[in-house]
Amino acid sequence: MPFAQLKSRVLVVLVGAPLIIAIVLIGKIPFLLLTSLILIVSLYEFYQLAQKKGAFPDVMLSIFAALLLIWDMYFYSSQHFLPILSGFTIVVVILQLRQTKGSQIINLATNFLGVVYLGVLLSFFIGIRELPLKFNLDYGQGGYWTLAILITIWIGDSVAYFAGSSIGKHKLAKRISPKKTVEGAIGGFFGMLIVIFISRFAFSLNWTLLDTLVIGIICGTIGQISDLAESQFKRDAGVKDSSNLLPGHGGMFDRFDVLFLTPPVIYYYLAYFSSLAR
Repeated sequence: MPFAQLKSRVLVVLVGAPLIIAIVLIGKIPFLLLTSLILIVSLYEFYQLAQKKGAFPDVMLSIFAALLLIWDMYFYSSQHFLPILSGFTIVVVILQLRQTKGSQIINLATNFLGVVYLGVLLSFFIGIRELPLKFNLDYGQGGYWTLAILITIWIGDSVAYFAGSSIGKHKLAKRISPKKTVEGAIGGFFGMLIVIFISRFAFSLNWTLLDTLVIGIICGTIGQISDLAESQFKRDAGVKDSSNLLPGHGGMFDRFDVLFLTPPVIYYYLAYFSSLAR
């Protein structure tokens, strides 16, 4: 990595990381606003990728619908999930009747994929942060849970990068991401397992050892699959990054790609199968 790019990357981390950590620990409306910002920018970048493939989605309507979904998770525990999606479906289908560009089927499919993949799945990130309230636990625990997951994924991603760069020989998904290797993925997996256990003790998380192991496995597998899924979108669109918003990191969609497939799995495990749910 060129020195200038590395310098920009480190600078973004030094400025952004303390702010994100503080907001995660505070929770409530500040965390909702942070998640909303991640959603708005990531969804816009996603639709920019789709437009490179000839799709013409209703961007503003889709962003509004996706925002309603994550706000519904925060304020009402997703009680209005079906009405929001139903209303969005009706409106976007009607609006496509006036669209003269591209394929109506592709346009509609792109709208729905963006709202579901980013809006529905990211809402579970808020769900994890708010989950302690469901179990009558200290609200602050949700902040430590969320922070532990973020740290685990981000450090694990770095471990995967360095392991792949130093000892990687076997391609993991050559068609999607030529630089990723099996060795890097294995390094990232075990790196995440180590970090999640360190986080459990460092933050005094009220997870059992089994809970910690399961969440580490989810991060190490689904987290890396989520990263590959976002790489697949970029590869199909013929771009390296979703945008150049964050120097050295690419776009918001690049930086937070693991927050789309991973949180739903962790949320459902914690809510229904963990020691907390018994």
